[in-house]
Amino acid sequence: MSIFSKKQEVEPESFCRLFYENVILNCVVDGVDINAQIFAALKRALADNDSNFANIDSQKFNNEIVALQFELYALAWLHQFGDKSAVSQSVFTKNYLKEKNQNDIWEAMEPYNQAIARSTTIGRTPEKAFDRVYLVKVNTTRVNLFEQYHKEGFNDKCVARVLNRLFSEDAWKKGVTAGLLLFALCDRLGFGKDFEPSKEVHHQWFIEINDFYEKDRGSLDKVKIKL
Repeated sequence: MSIFSKKQEVEPESFCRLFYENVILNCVVDGVDINAQIFAALKRALADNDSNFANIDSQKFNNEIVALQFELYALAWLHQFGDKSAVSQSVFTKNYLKEKNQNDIWEAMEPYNQAIARSTTIGRTPEKAFDRVYLVKVNTTRVNLFEQYHKEGFNDKCVARVLNRLFSEDAWKKGVTAGLLLFALCDRLGFGKDFEPSKEVHHQWFIEINDFYEKDRGSLDKVKIKL
């Protein structure tokens, strides 16, 4: 690659709209619904390791994966561009889904967003000095940024979604976030609070969820977002 090569500069709203409409919501190539094939393959992969997934209604499963894809894209966006750009992206996503009469997707993203938030502090305890410092940093940063973006007039719910994703890089790399997202999916599919996915399901899920995330990061890494 030439040292003079530059990333394409794009408007964030236009880029998100293009990605949502051509990748997450309507990925059709030569008349073939690529998403339908991906979702079916994912369901089969999980079902091969746990028959509970084979009995889940395919449309319900697909709907959950779509909501999860939106949440993963937002997570990748934050990791790639930082919180300021992520807040604008969150606002656009909420408005876009409302425009498309798909508020149900925005609402369905919430439990996955909460799972990401839990992954940032899971295993930390105030009884340990190092953990205590970390927890204070997380809470203080979130409170301060919430107040800042609230004063700037951003939608509080959109801001909260972004702040829940802060400090998730390490948990994501360790697979902690993926594990909690799996539990959130199982709960949404009605498996019950006491359901424990097998190690094989966890392993397969980690592979699949990372594939979604890496594809998102790959597309975002090719562009520069206009501020």
